[in-house]
Amino acid sequence: MIESSSFMKKTSSEYSISSHNNIHEASTFSSEHENGDQSLTISQIVIRSDFANETSERQAKIILERFNEGIKNSAFTDSPVLGRALSRLDISYFAMGHRNQIVELFDPRGQRFGTVYSADPTVEIKYLGSIAKTCRYFGAYGKHVLNVPSGHFAKAMTKNRPVIYGEGPHVIIDPTFEFDERYGFVNQQEPFINHSTINILRVPSGKVAKVWIGTQPQILESRREPYVFVDAQFKLVGDSSEGGEYFKNSSATFMEHGSIKRIIPHTGEVAITYNNGILTIIPTPKDGKPVIIDSPTHNFEGFIQTSLQTCLFPSKETKQQAIRDNKNATSDEVNLKIFQTRDSLRVGVVLVVAFRIVDPELALTKLGKEGIINHIENVSFADMGKAIQLSTLQEIMYFNDTKPSSSSTNETVHTIQDRVKSHLARDLSEYGIELARLQIETMKVLDTEIAKKLAGQSVTSAEFTTKQATLVKEYDIKTTEARLKAETDNIALEQRNKAIIAEAQAKLQSAQRQAEALIITANAQKKVQEMQGELFTKYPILAEIELAKIKSEALKNATLYITPQDAGNFMNSPLVYVDKLLGQQQQK
Repeated sequence: MIESSSFMKKTSSEYSISSHNNIHEASTFSSEHENGDQSLTISQIVIRSDFANETSERQAKIILERFNEGIKNSAFTDSPVLGRALSRLDISYFAMGHRNQIVELFDPRGQRFGTVYSADPTVEIKYLGSIAKTCRYFGAYGKHVLNVPSGHFAKAMTKNRPVIYGEGPHVIIDPTFEFDERYGFVNQQEPFINHSTINILRVPSGKVAKVWIGTQPQILESRREPYVFVDAQFKLVGDSSEGGEYFKNSSATFMEHGSIKRIIPHTGEVAITYNNGILTIIPTPKDGKPVIIDSPTHNFEGFIQTSLQTCLFPSKETKQQAIRDNKNATSDEVNLKIFQTRDSLRVGVVLVVAFRIVDPELALTKLGKEGIINHIENVSFADMGKAIQLSTLQEIMYFNDTKPSSSSTNETVHTIQDRVKSHLARDLSEYGIELARLQIETMKVLDTEIAKKLAGQSVTSAEFTTKQATLVKEYDIKTTEARLKAETDNIALEQRNKAIIAEAQAKLQSAQRQAEALIITANAQKKVQEMQGELFTKYPILAEIELAKIKSEALKNATLYITPQDAGNFMNSPLVYVDKLLGQQQQK
């Protein structure tokens, strides 16, 4: 059985395998195949080898069986004496020949072999040569063997239709089969494989691809599996400005392909679009996916920031316009906005305005994208000019507030800056814009003489401020020294008091310990006496012995005079004599 199969179109979503006598033709798709909503896969397009994982010996056997299927009379024999002997072949080679253009493979396995001899003049038997078993492609007369290397596809044609073979050996029985070994093998990892009407597209991570299917545009996002299209009208769009690069960065904030718009608004901005002329604001998507618009009448205009913006006025455009209006203008006239104070002095200012667009739809509807900055600049200078014209130079030079107050009213504001901020914040709120900050970045008096006087005053003021700062510093130093001395004395006194207290506590603790020792000694003596009493009571003989000790101690160092008449009694019983003598003394 031949391994290949043929897919023939029956309906728009159904294919069948056509077979005849167990011999199958190569797999093909009709060039009129329409993908519709179906998604083709590699397994549906690429013809897999059903014996790619067999051993080399088994593969050789299968190739011989399929290649020689249906052959009754072989053109080869392993008995050279019966035919025409041929040179011995290496075991890694096939022999290929034909009998009347019916091609046959023969595996001599290193043995002698030959072609069969036939006397019939109508029979042509011819040896076509040896073929390595690992040869990538060989064949003749409608029989072919294709060995696709690992990691590659093979692009071939059959019945003028494209086919693609997967890695491994294939046996193809097809008289219309065509394959060019020079260009037929292609690496599977190629990002784009095109073979006639078959297109395999691998979109790398972080990239997107623009393609056309007839007149319909598509933007293909990156995915693990490749995209497969079988369509003669398929076209992959390349960018000639990038050297024919097929893929675009998926992080691009805007991408357009035909009627498709792919938009990624970042945090702090929104996209401006017009759907049939109607303004449509697209905010940052919450799901983290690009916004896809597929409509030829839904146009993308650009992005507008909704985060805090800070601008310096006069703007660059205003400066360029001033130069165009007056080519002889001085640098002050170009770089500063000039106003006149109530006391008829000319001053030039540079404003810093910080704002955020809180209602993009309202701002764009009333001002347009290009008119927002111009409007903020114009109303800022209009309000500032009005405030300066109502104030003197002295009033203008001294104010410090920089943030607008939400509770400010016309009755409570007192400074120029407060007046300008309150009016400007109210004006901008009508256009969906919130004022965050207004400050005069630079102020310059254009009258030279007044400027010199102000400079002199500034020098005097600076000297006075310096002297005042020096005095304050000296006062702080002396105050600090006095405080340090007082703290040092307090620390020394505190340490002495702690030493006295510690000494007294030590003496008290020593006396307490001595008293406790005396109490312990007295208790011990009392306990000893109690124990002796109990012992003498229990054992009277011990009491007598102790009494004898006391008596002997009493007579120690004493002089005893014995009369002749008592000598006999003393000698007979000295203790009795002494007890009697002591008794007489106690009675006296």
